[in-house]
Amino acid sequence: MRFGGHETFPIREGCLHNKLKLLTDVADWLGVGRNMAKSIRHWLMATGLAVRAAKETGQFTRRTLLEPTQLGALVWEHDPYFTEIGTWWALHVNLVHTPDHAATWAWFFNSFNIDRFDRAVCVESLKRHLQLSGAKRLPSDRTLERDVACFLASYARTIPPANDDPEDGADCPFRELGLLSHFKTSGYYQLHQEQRPIPSQVMGYALSKAFVDARNGQRTADISLQDAVRRPGSPGRVFALTSEALFEVVSVIEAESDGDLQIAGLAGERTIRIRQRRPLEWLAAYYASIPEGVHYAA
Repeated sequence: MRFGGHETFPIREGCLHNKLKLLTDVADWLGVGRNMAKSIRHWLMATGLAVRAAKETGQFTRRTLLEPTQLGALVWEHDPYFTEIGTWWALHVNLVHTPDHAATWAWFFNSFNIDRFDRAVCVESLKRHLQLSGAKRLPSDRTLERDVACFLASYARTIPPANDDPEDGADCPFRELGLLSHFKTSGYYQLHQEQRPIPSQVMGYALSKAFVDARNGQRTADISLQDAVRRPGSPGRVFALTSEALFEVVSVIEAESDGDLQIAGLAGERTIRIRQRRPLEWLAAYYASIPEGVHYAA
């Protein structure tokens, strides 16, 4: 599990586009400082857009360069400026699935079960979770505080709206997902767990990432609604949906789609029936569904 790496900088508007385009020494090419360069490289790997690449230099091998993943290539082909809301939902799903790069993100959505809290409670809960996990070496309190601060700045919209410091993540597109609010007067944060519009293919992407049966095969798979809500990495976890909210979201998708996702079973034993596809196939289908020249910005 990794904490930090982002150098306290949330993802910024445009930074993934610029870095995915270059995949070279960002400090030299983009004119940003060393810490910001490290932050951008961190986010590219944490979101699954890039991986470390080995490059032969004389007798030595350098592992500081990056190369795009299949996901990175797909996004670059269809949404190079990261204007599609589905792209940001998919990157959010990836963060929750990568504790090696985004431990606080994975912990918050998979294990933290408080929907109204302040920052101190969040930090203390994360610290207690790590202690109970039996980790041999715990991060310092300062590291955890900075990681939680970066996480909250990435997602929380301030209420009432304020002229935010450009360094605090105000332009982070993850805020547009509507998952968290920060009430400035009380200091409390609210996790929103109500029904929200999730593109059908992004829901398929999340299910395929979370369940082996959903991605291996050529037919359909049935996933219990409870597993789809409670299992770590499941849509209920990554999209912050209650059982009823997830049921409603998939019901809307079922009514508007061509049968890729359906609600099956009876009340009390509801299942989500999904056409078996690998995650990237779902995301490719998402981009194929967008009319040419039409973009749904986050």
